Amino acid sequence: MLEKQYFGVVCINGEMSYTPLYDTKDEAQLELRCLEKRLSFETIKTVEEEGVYPERAALMEKKYQESGRTNGLYTGLSTVSDS
Repeated sequence: MLEKQYFGVVCINGEMSYTPLYDTKDEAQLELRCLEKRLSFETIKTVEEEGVYPERAALMEKKYQESGRTNGLYTGLSTVSDS
């Protein structure tokens, strides 16, 4: 069994950066925050920040309705923006 079992990881453009292994989750999370600061991770735009595309969802629903399908393949993407 491993003595140390927690570590942090940051992925930027496919390049992985790791923290050392730590005994506790709290220690690993603290070092992960330090790693993120060193890499300026908070300044990088991520996929999570992209938001929703209401025009895409509306187009998908229109195509689904026009297709006449009733098998439930329409994804039901949100058409309301949170901004």
